[in-house]
Amino acid sequence: MTFEQNFKASSYCMIGAGFTAVAVSGRLHWLPVSLFASVFIAGWFINTDRLHAMTPKWLLNCLSILYFLFFIADLMLLSRSFMVAAVHLILFASIVKLLTLSKNRDYFFLYLASFTALLAASSLKINLIFGICFLIFLFSGIHAFILFEMRLSNSAIQKRIRIHPFVASNRPKESNMELFSPFPTRLLTVISFGITLLVLIVALPLFLLLPRSGSDYNRQPSGETQFVSGFSESVELGRIGRIRQSDTIVMRVRISKSPSQLPVDLKWRGLAFDYYDGRAWKRSDPVRYPVPTQGRYFKLEDFARGTDWLQQSFFLESLSTDVVFAARNALAVSREAGTLLRDSAENLYASPHEQSKLRYDVISDRIRPDPDFISDRGAIPAEVLETCLQIPHLDCRIEDLTQKVIGSAGGNYEKAKALERHLRTQYAYSLELKGIPGSKDPLAMFLFETRQGHCEYFASAMAIMLRIAGIPSRLVNGFRIGEYNRIGDSWIVRQYHAHSWVETYLPPYGWMEFDPTPVQRLKPRTAFAQFWTDMADAVDLWWWERVVNYDYSRQYNVIASVYSASAKILDSVRDLAARVSEKSREGLLWLISLKETPGHGMVWLGMIPLFIIMALLIRPLRKRVLKRMRPVLYRNRPRLYAGSFYTEALEILSKYGMVRAPSQTPMEFAKDLSNHPAGTSLFALTRLYNTIRFGPPDAPPRKKEAEQLLQSLREDLFSKK
Repeated sequence: MTFEQNFKASSYCMIGAGFTAVAVSGRLHWLPVSLFASVFIAGWFINTDRLHAMTPKWLLNCLSILYFLFFIADLMLLSRSFMVAAVHLILFASIVKLLTLSKNRDYFFLYLASFTALLAASSLKINLIFGICFLIFLFSGIHAFILFEMRLSNSAIQKRIRIHPFVASNRPKESNMELFSPFPTRLLTVISFGITLLVLIVALPLFLLLPRSGSDYNRQPSGETQFVSGFSESVELGRIGRIRQSDTIVMRVRISKSPSQLPVDLKWRGLAFDYYDGRAWKRSDPVRYPVPTQGRYFKLEDFARGTDWLQQSFFLESLSTDVVFAARNALAVSREAGTLLRDSAENLYASPHEQSKLRYDVISDRIRPDPDFISDRGAIPAEVLETCLQIPHLDCRIEDLTQKVIGSAGGNYEKAKALERHLRTQYAYSLELKGIPGSKDPLAMFLFETRQGHCEYFASAMAIMLRIAGIPSRLVNGFRIGEYNRIGDSWIVRQYHAHSWVETYLPPYGWMEFDPTPVQRLKPRTAFAQFWTDMADAVDLWWWERVVNYDYSRQYNVIASVYSASAKILDSVRDLAARVSEKSREGLLWLISLKETPGHGMVWLGMIPLFIIMALLIRPLRKRVLKRMRPVLYRNRPRLYAGSFYTEALEILSKYGMVRAPSQTPMEFAKDLSNHPAGTSLFALTRLYNTIRFGPPDAPPRKKEAEQLLQSLREDLFSKK
């Protein structure tokens, strides 16, 4: 790859990464994104220098003026968002530059535009794709700026002395930028990768020590808004058509217990409705009251009936509702929810988060009511009797059906179970809404004509039939538990998990859940598709929780963990030192005790090799021993012996400040010291070394002569001192 190809490729990667990050944020219309993508691809193949020369300047000026007028219209009428309109402006300017790319300043403008787009993307939406784009932008940016500086330096040299600084046998036809031939693409890529890794390593402590607040500009809910069965802030019956189910992720939930320990009917409660006007469910008292705080939680209850508490961590996507979801009987909600409010129906509301994701923790009391302890004689609050027994004018057949179903059932619990069982077994679940449009009594149409419908019809029918039987009830909207992700250890809740069920007031437990909707089996996915879906979702959840949602509390936890780990290591070192000291003391006492026991001489004799080994670890002593053993160690190996005594000679000289340079041969070093008193001995020793080292392999080692020359060298150096 030539210099120009390398430079263009790294520049395009940098530009593409920045604009990809803003394109996948979901805030831009598909038309400008498609237009930019088309120009971006075309710019790689076309001759932009020629197109720039052919384009008149007045045309570019006119386009700029026209787009300025369009920018005002975009800001006021189309996008109605300064951020989105500004991104559209950057896209337009970048399109023009990509088509007329010819000078270094054009590349610099595109770099700056790409960086601005990346900043805009961080304000619009931060997810795993943004993280990947950022890493590509960082690596390609470092690589591109290195080449950009080389390009600028080359241009400056050519202008100053009018030469082409390339090293090649033949001048390349396509460029005068060949600084090397061939260009070291791999080496430069490795260098860029190393710099990128170093930047990330340096930035990691800053990321851990400097907490960040989440963006408040992420205004759009995740996914396309559509009519979905189940959860909504209003429930209206009687609409005709087919309900579209979406697999868009609404939230993820981490639970303190394993899936095998959870009830199969676990649901995430959202809103409860207590007023039915014959067609729609509403809340009779929409007034909200603030919830008091205690520590890092909002306190919902003063006491719990059971000890089987369930802790949940919710990760909500950007939603168009401020409802706080939780398992029933919520005791506390973490203060991460913002400002927590509650109404008379025990519905919970947080700060609106249409603009951002939301994370919070909930503690719920998952007590399982015992039917034997349910009593119809228990007291029911007056406000419950007033609001949850209201019945509008209905078809008289509904009351007859109610009496027929409950029949001879004894208590209220048995009546509720009979109605639940009847609706589950005698009616069919369907997303195809049939019947007469605008029917005055859609509930009667469901029960006696269509005999099929979705969960809102089943829940509405049971709630009204319970009220006819004199049992307080209300309709609840929320979500089923969702799909378990084994990789991420979390539950994925999608829009098609939205659901409606019934809550019935039965003393002494209070509100109890009943679900009259028949169980629907979803089409299973293949193992391969399920694995990659779980993997992608687990990585995305990790990115959100560990990177995007990193705040002061998590920073404190990280610092506390590091401090705790360091304290444990220090304690371990102290314990080890104490154990070593204790063992040493015990060993000394044992040695002393040996003198008083028979046969201790043999023990001391056995420890002699240990003392010898320990003595050899002392360097001066080891050198003397090796010197004495040299004739034995190097017997029949004269060349190794020559290297040994010459190395000793160099060590002796180094103590007096005479060190041989790496570039010097032994004889050159000896000649440099010829005027020194020890020069004669060193020259003779060096000549002996060369004779043995480079002579015949079977030559005699001449050990006695070498020892005499070494001794002479020592005496000459000592006399000089």
